[in-house]
Amino acid sequence: QALAAIVLQRPEKTRAMGNNCCSGPAGPAKLEPVFPPDMPREDMLKEVFKYTDDDKNGTLSLKEYMQLLTNMDDKIGQEIMKDTFDQADKAGWFAQKDGVLSEEEFVTFNIEQGKDLSDEQFRQQASLWMKLAKQRVIT
Repeated sequence: QALAAIVLQRPEKTRAMGNNCCSGPAGPAKLEPVFPPDMPREDMLKEVFKYTDDDKNGTLSLKEYMQLLTNMDDKIGQEIMKDTFDQADKAGWFAQKDGVLSEEEFVTFNIEQGKDLSDEQFRQQASLWMKLAKQRVIT
């Protein structure tokens, strides 16, 4: 099954890797994966991060992160994305949240949130994000 959204809303928590809650009126889109089947999840997410980091400063702003939303006009999807961004932005031992996602925060959060997905589902989701990140440039 192709996964065509950023967030799966569950009663107990919000998830970053997910199904079609934010895929728009047409539902999930079938996407040919861009990542090879044997590529580790962490490596897929690092590639997605690299293409999402449009200003190449090593972090994702909320604005850059939002380009991973399938339907950018979806107001509910935007709110869910803001919530997941906030969850992924971790405070350090001596520091408060900094309002950006490091590669480590992005990868760690999405590995954890996608742990219940099959490798194929995870690859489909990461492939969709890669497609969106390559299509959109946020400055």
